[in-house]
Amino acid sequence: MSSITDPVFPTQGDIPLSPFDLHSQISSALFCDEARAWEPRGPEAVGIPKQMATLEKYAVAAPFLSVPALDEDGKKITFSEQATHWALQNLPLSDDDKRWSSRGEAMEQIEIQYGEILPETHVQWQETTSDRAMSLMAFQGLGSHRLERVDDDPEATYIVDLSWMVAFPVREGFERYGACAFFDDNRQIVRVYTAHNDTTHYPSDASWETAKWCWRTSLFVGVTIADHLGSVHYLTSNLLVTATREQLPPEHPFRRLLTPFIYGTVDVNRDAYVLLSPKQGLAHRTFAFTYDGMVRCLLKGVESVRLQTFPEALVNAGMDSLGDEFPYATDGLALYDILEQYVRDYLAIYYPDDTAVADPAIRRWWLALTQQCPNLGLKPLQTAEQLIRVTTHFVFTVTGMHSQVGDVADYTRDPAFVGSKIRAGQTLGDVQATVQLVNLTVTTGLIQPTIIGDYRHTLPSQNKDQALRVFEVYQRALEQLVHDVNRRNLNREQPFQTFNPTLLDSSVSI
Repeated sequence: MSSITDPVFPTQGDIPLSPFDLHSQISSALFCDEARAWEPRGPEAVGIPKQMATLEKYAVAAPFLSVPALDEDGKKITFSEQATHWALQNLPLSDDDKRWSSRGEAMEQIEIQYGEILPETHVQWQETTSDRAMSLMAFQGLGSHRLERVDDDPEATYIVDLSWMVAFPVREGFERYGACAFFDDNRQIVRVYTAHNDTTHYPSDASWETAKWCWRTSLFVGVTIADHLGSVHYLTSNLLVTATREQLPPEHPFRRLLTPFIYGTVDVNRDAYVLLSPKQGLAHRTFAFTYDGMVRCLLKGVESVRLQTFPEALVNAGMDSLGDEFPYATDGLALYDILEQYVRDYLAIYYPDDTAVADPAIRRWWLALTQQCPNLGLKPLQTAEQLIRVTTHFVFTVTGMHSQVGDVADYTRDPAFVGSKIRAGQTLGDVQATVQLVNLTVTTGLIQPTIIGDYRHTLPSQNKDQALRVFEVYQRALEQLVHDVNRRNLNREQPFQTFNPTLLDSSVSI
């Protein structure tokens, strides 16, 4: 049996992983090798569409969810690597509770062992466990898309509620996820409710730090499994790429518009099916859920999605009137407006007025959306405005919202900031959980085509000059948004980079 000091494993040296935890060790070796060998991909990697055909699919959670098996954009993980991960799933699932001697030791070892391959952080969190950090997580961090106003609470004005997670069972030795954080008019956290023991905690309580840890960890896990993997990857991006490649011919102007936004989607979602979703796969081991609990959390993200645009979501949450006190809204609305204008101007070239609704391919595409995901609530296609609204929602989700829920490198370098599992009385991730989170972070940090870039080669030959002019206006608007975000960040309590176009991928390709 290999030992922890063998040089094949990147977790050698002073990271005290159990020598029996072969899954974490071998997975680290595979992911680190892939990250070191990865060649960054730019817009030139986005190819011209090849065919329209019914796609072979894998069942992720039959009969509710399936993903295409083959990507015309190519593969990221080879078959031999996939076979290795399938073999790894047969290793025993063991939860080792070995602790770090201190938070400082953990952060130092993460940097030593993984620093060269971890994704770049975009926001430097100076505080990660303070009450102020909780407010920043809610108002300009990982919880921003779940922040909502409440009107009937004498102490609180805003909440970020993850208490619904208590319904999902966890393995022996862990506490169930589920917590709700409450904030007052001044964005200060005033209390935390933990659902597993039905208890409310206040800043003066001895349980305050453990309650905050429960909320931060519940937030991270709920966003990662339900919002990122479930809602954005397995529902929205999967639905978009499947309907597009099965219903729109390669030369169709609408398919060409969508091409940069679906690049690599089949590949990354299939890899999630291979690496993350299976029983005893990476997600099952990284988080404390039983397999049934993990699937239920994943499906929560799929089943809860309804078609509401970003501006509509802000209004429904009561979060549309805070101005730049809520950077998530300010920058997100600016990005949404740019994408909507691009979709509108592009479609007007090929489909003036409402003529798009009579296009047979577009009608097939719309029908496929309604049949594959009836809970979206799509009505029959009757106007161009419907098509513009839905298309903008999809492209915003796979770019801006994917960044909000999927860019976690800012959070996982400090095991006291967020965790993947909750043990009674602890406020620091254990060694195994730390390594598992690092593995997850490495797999989601490979450089892919960004939203700002030269995608002129993907435009159709028909009316090419007009399409080029519209595309150039779109790119200039994104570049202006970069300047606007940078300027606004100078006056913010902490920079907010989620919707900064220089950091946005063009799709969910990673």
